[in-house]
Amino acid sequence: MNITRHITQRSTSIIRSLRCISLFANNCKQNENRTENFVPVYKFPYIRQFSLINRLKIYQTVLTVTSVPATVILNYLDYASSDLAEFAAALGTSGCLTLYGLGYLTTKFIGFIYYDEENHTAKVSYVDFWGSRKDIIIPANDIVPIDELPVTPLNGLFLTFRRFSTNETLKFSLRYGIILDKEKIKNIL
Repeated sequence: MNITRHITQRSTSIIRSLRCISLFANNCKQNENRTENFVPVYKFPYIRQFSLINRLKIYQTVLTVTSVPATVILNYLDYASSDLAEFAAALGTSGCLTLYGLGYLTTKFIGFIYYDEENHTAKVSYVDFWGSRKDIIIPANDIVPIDELPVTPLNGLFLTFRRFSTNETLKFSLRYGIILDKEKIKNIL
């Protein structure tokens, strides 16, 4: 009986850990102790696909780095033709270039913006280089308003999200993103 309870508890903790590993888990231990009253004001519906692109570029790089030397060694040992080594190198390189090009557009892309009226702070969730979710909490008065940002040729694809206190820029889209609360997002952007 005691073993059954231990197995049940262990499997429950494994399931909870797997949920925390997922891209946008809301029930991780790190988020349980939060007392802020953040309300979602913006979301980008394609953020999971953007995260997948960023993860795929890493997997593609690992696959290319392992397969190209392997095919060269097989060619050297006369188990494979040189065409296979050239094909693996061409396919791996073109896949990496494509995914890193897409990754340039999808890295540091904001998926969610939350606002806490009480503390006048924003929580911004974005996708990092590795395809993971990163959350930062920013005072709302530290965010550069949209009308003060310079116009760039990429404004048709995305807008930049900047802060006064740092040079780091994030990206977001008003064209494809969904504004959940127009009044509260005016306090941020």
